[in-house]
Amino acid sequence: MVSAWPLAMSVVNPAWNPNWGITEQIISAVLSPSVAKNSLPEEIQIPGLEFESPLKATYTIDIGLQQEADRIFDKYNPDYGVFVAIDPETGHVLAMTDSTRDQLDHGNLSLVSTYPAASISKIITAVAAVNDKKLSESSIIPFNGKSTSLYKKHVFKHTNNQWTRKYTLNESFAKSVNPVFGRIGAVNLGGETMLDYSYRLGFNGRFASDFTFDNGAIELDPNDEWQVAEMASGYTTRNTLSPIHGAILAATAINGGNLVAPVLVKSLTGPYGIPIYVHDQPGKSAAMTEDSALQLKKMMLSTVKIGSARKSFRGFSNRQLKEVKAGGKTGSLTGFKPKGKYDWFVGFGENGDRKIAFAVLCINKEKWYVKSSRFAREMLEYYFRPSQEGDQA
Repeated sequence: MVSAWPLAMSVVNPAWNPNWGITEQIISAVLSPSVAKNSLPEEIQIPGLEFESPLKATYTIDIGLQQEADRIFDKYNPDYGVFVAIDPETGHVLAMTDSTRDQLDHGNLSLVSTYPAASISKIITAVAAVNDKKLSESSIIPFNGKSTSLYKKHVFKHTNNQWTRKYTLNESFAKSVNPVFGRIGAVNLGGETMLDYSYRLGFNGRFASDFTFDNGAIELDPNDEWQVAEMASGYTTRNTLSPIHGAILAATAINGGNLVAPVLVKSLTGPYGIPIYVHDQPGKSAAMTEDSALQLKKMMLSTVKIGSARKSFRGFSNRQLKEVKAGGKTGSLTGFKPKGKYDWFVGFGENGDRKIAFAVLCINKEKWYVKSSRFAREMLEYYFRPSQEGDQA
């Protein structure tokens, strides 16, 4: 039973019973069915409290940010679109919204991990390589063949020739070079290390959050070198990711390398306006060293400056946004739940102490309506516009 309401409200002592025994898990059991239906109830009834009144919920959602995401989805109207944003330090969910061209009820698309992780998996490979000190972001890894292809001869039988390109790890990450990441995973790291870092980064696990969502899932035989190469480069549909988890991955680059558990409920208020629950202790775990996080951040910044998101962010750093640092990782692959071409951008923006981490996923059946990197740029332009302070629910 959750701790009882005191007989005399005048003797409420938070130090004696912080949050009255209410935990993220208890809230999740009550709140998750509503979140799965894209609903946030104004009041929550916590079972076990010895008073009948439900508690008034204050959520972490930034109303302005959420409305802007909805506006941009209405503007481009992709077949399917998802946007999730979190505070990278606290895990507070700032926005969580989706859109469908068919306007049917598909549930909350932010919560499921039926989507191929695609090249977002390269974050796992990059973190493993630099955190285990096998490589640094300035290490040069030569490769042959197209950057978008993956062939066994380029992974296992590389030899330098007149057509060999010599990119740093930073450049290969920014430009999403499959042969480089396939070789790093299968040759430099190996399957067991790749699995270990997948788990460190939350795959096949569960976060201590106040709502239920799917973590990314890794399906890998660590003894199958080709599977390892496919996983390390993201050239497979076996490994999946949810948009919530994508935003968590992006957050590690700007919060010192910590996995932070996302939460939706900022506080719960009981009768007479007395706070019963306040979320002030983020659930964090170190997934990498601070130096590795800094190297990941540099690689994600390069994605925007010289890499696969360069066109979408051209002219982003104008006078009003010149102090804003934006970075991310793109990913694209054909998937089947739902069927279409999946286009990812997980990333971050920061300007001093003001930070945001996010994931954008657009799924297009036949026609491209908007690139996820373009959607991300417009969201960052809104979030960091002059005098923007946010407007939370």
